[in-house]
Amino acid sequence: MAKGPLEVIGEALEEYWTNPLSLVVLFACLAVIGTLVYVFLSNARNAKLRVSLLTGLYSVSTFLWLFIAASLTLCLSFASTVAYKRAWGVPAAVGCAVLVSFALSGVVSVVAWRRGADRVLRDIPTRAPEGEERWLTDYVALVSEFEGIPPVDLRVTEDEKPLAMAVSGRRHVVIVSTGLLAHLDRDEAEGVVTHELMHIKNHDSRFKVFSTVASRFLFFDPFSKFFDPAVHREREYLADEMSGRTTGKPGSLASALLKIHERANGGPSSLAGLSIVGREGGIFSRFPPVKERISRLIVLSELLHRSP
Repeated sequence: MAKGPLEVIGEALEEYWTNPLSLVVLFACLAVIGTLVYVFLSNARNAKLRVSLLTGLYSVSTFLWLFIAASLTLCLSFASTVAYKRAWGVPAAVGCAVLVSFALSGVVSVVAWRRGADRVLRDIPTRAPEGEERWLTDYVALVSEFEGIPPVDLRVTEDEKPLAMAVSGRRHVVIVSTGLLAHLDRDEAEGVVTHELMHIKNHDSRFKVFSTVASRFLFFDPFSKFFDPAVHREREYLADEMSGRTTGKPGSLASALLKIHERANGGPSSLAGLSIVGREGGIFSRFPPVKERISRLIVLSELLHRSP
């Protein structure tokens, strides 16, 4: 008696997911994720290491879910081959799933990496600094030279909200709003701009744009919904610390964060996750609590003042 399509598909899925080869790939990914999570939780105060670990988690989880999706697609498309050609059907399907996962990861990465920044910059009208704003251009060039950062283009956007962000693609751009410059004094503005320059130095500006665009492709990946915000939160802490150490005035950045937080009242959806301060709260937020950021900067200020 001939088997129905659903029965064949069921046998194909059972044969595929009980095969040692597919299980090795699956559990290898889970083992790597588990190891990275353990190391991450064991290094609560090492911001730089935690950033690297979370970036690795994002990459492995992306591959894992693409592998699962590709495996299910192959099982459905070639159920009879997987179910009955046991000598080579499953190994061939696993190999194809791995190759498809790598290929899709590569395509998504290239599109997000090469086109994401241009898309963001098209959505934000900017202009060159004018009049009293030009001092910022000289400041950006000075810090960039001191920190070994590639040339950075400073742009100003006409917006009453205090906004600041770094966007990297084929070029590096720091964008500040007229509202930010109007509400901050010079030391505070320097702290904010230096924070954005540290994002460029740490390649955060590329990663932020990349993950924002890639997450739209990988909407089915629940791991990235947790890991991606966690990466962003850790990178904000790290950029805060590096900005405070570079300027020697972490208190000014703390004051700036408080002013921006009080006046931001949310930002345009196109800037979500890219500006220096955004919607916070919960494990799915890309921004750590402003109170915690300010507290860390105050502690850093105390340490710097006590150093000889």
